[in-house]
Amino acid sequence: MKFVVQRVLNAKTTIIETDESGNKKEYVSGEIGHGYMVLCGILDTDTMEIADKMVSKLINLRIFEDENGKTNLDIKTVGGELMILSQFTLCADISHGNRPAFIKAARPEKAVPIYEHIIEECRNAGFNVQTGVFGADMKVELNNDGPFTIILDSDDLTKSDKNSGSSVNREKSVKLESNDDSNSHVDLSVETASDVLNTCIKLRGAENFENSVNEVIEDIRDICDARHVCLLLVDQTNHKCSMIAQAYAEKAKRVSMNHWEDDEHYKLVETWSDIIEEKNGLIVRSEEDMKPIRDVNPEWYESLHKASVDSIVLFPLKTGKELIGYIWATNFDVKNTKRIEETLNLTTFFLASEIKSYKMLLHLRRMSTVDELTGCLNRNAMNIRIDSILAGTDKEKHSIGVVFADLNGLKRTNDSNGHEAGDLLLKTASIALMNSFNGNEIYRAGGDEFMVLLDDAKEEEIIYKISQLRSIASMYNVSFAIGYNYCDDRKQILNALHEADESMYSDKKQFYANHPELDVRKKY
Repeated sequence: MKFVVQRVLNAKTTIIETDESGNKKEYVSGEIGHGYMVLCGILDTDTMEIADKMVSKLINLRIFEDENGKTNLDIKTVGGELMILSQFTLCADISHGNRPAFIKAARPEKAVPIYEHIIEECRNAGFNVQTGVFGADMKVELNNDGPFTIILDSDDLTKSDKNSGSSVNREKSVKLESNDDSNSHVDLSVETASDVLNTCIKLRGAENFENSVNEVIEDIRDICDARHVCLLLVDQTNHKCSMIAQAYAEKAKRVSMNHWEDDEHYKLVETWSDIIEEKNGLIVRSEEDMKPIRDVNPEWYESLHKASVDSIVLFPLKTGKELIGYIWATNFDVKNTKRIEETLNLTTFFLASEIKSYKMLLHLRRMSTVDELTGCLNRNAMNIRIDSILAGTDKEKHSIGVVFADLNGLKRTNDSNGHEAGDLLLKTASIALMNSFNGNEIYRAGGDEFMVLLDDAKEEEIIYKISQLRSIASMYNVSFAIGYNYCDDRKQILNALHEADESMYSDKKQFYANHPELDVRKKY
């Protein structure tokens, strides 16, 4: 563990967040006056016991001046405050090459509890402790008093233990379980770990996660010198697979990613766990190594044979017991098998965590923008979209069309047949809209009202699609009151919305005039 301790007159930490549109916002997470700015680097070998020793050393440092100008006072005596920030780059290894390696840094699941323990212990000691946000993009401002900076290293506190265990902290390799039958340990080289972590770090804070994943897979293909590397996600709940990234050697034949989404390929992927069994992964170096695949899964063996696969390494991506997907490389340099194994073993560990977080983010994003009942975009998404048009931040710059479609008879259906029947009517209405306005943005504005935005639309196109909607809705036994408008200047969208809404209510008024027996709306 390492602390960089700076004596400061004041310090402030600002968190920088970027939303989906690329807009950045900042907020201050902590601010202190006279005291310490502490950057905290936590190693994979660190423990709570080491953290306690570091905290004790930190709060008992005597680096403040007494009445005689001597650095003889500790921080508590002078009433100082603490700003403590996590800083994993303090754990960088620069002993090999010019690119720092971060294999010694503790992973978040270990580092966060230790970091929070350090903060809590300092607070328990009576200090005002301010912090940043673990893993966030932060901007730090401080006025260094002196300047006076000290580096605390836990190794210096445990030198007496070097013969019993501290040498582990200084090893130049990481121990991992190998995938061969011996279950022996292999040494993960600093070179391999550095390569893999530096490619995977691209995912951290990436603005475009999919592009970053593709870059990582391309880097891995280069490292493995493989003909083909793939990253496949597995959805065990819905029995689906999806290929999200792949990389080919320059002259290798390309294959579409979409074919992995069919049922037959999912059934094939299900059998991989039987072949891998209890091992971390599968490594096939030759035709002799292919025999287990041929015996257990002749169909997969045949597909590999047809694809001229001579060697393959396959690793599952898991978080705990949950299977996220698989990564594999084909026709790699078998003379470099150990490094290939190291590379994919470490990469799967990192990627599984990042992908799970990304999928969770997508789920939360979907919950905030998609109407659960109909599958259309919801009112929140509609408001965000309109605000972006008014602000001029949307990518389109041409005309825009607006269609309002209000479902006739929803209240009558709810009152007569119950809300389940009403929900079914809304779902049917959304299907009719999706069939008619395929490729356009469809929003459930609220209740029985839907809105469609058509980018770069002409009036003839809007009229044609509305006629399609009326025809399809009639087939589904659904009726809409419809109004539309369009404008050449997108920033006039509020006027277009108003005109489309007025047109829709005029159409609804005419509908109930023609069908008074269906008008069960409240009279005011």
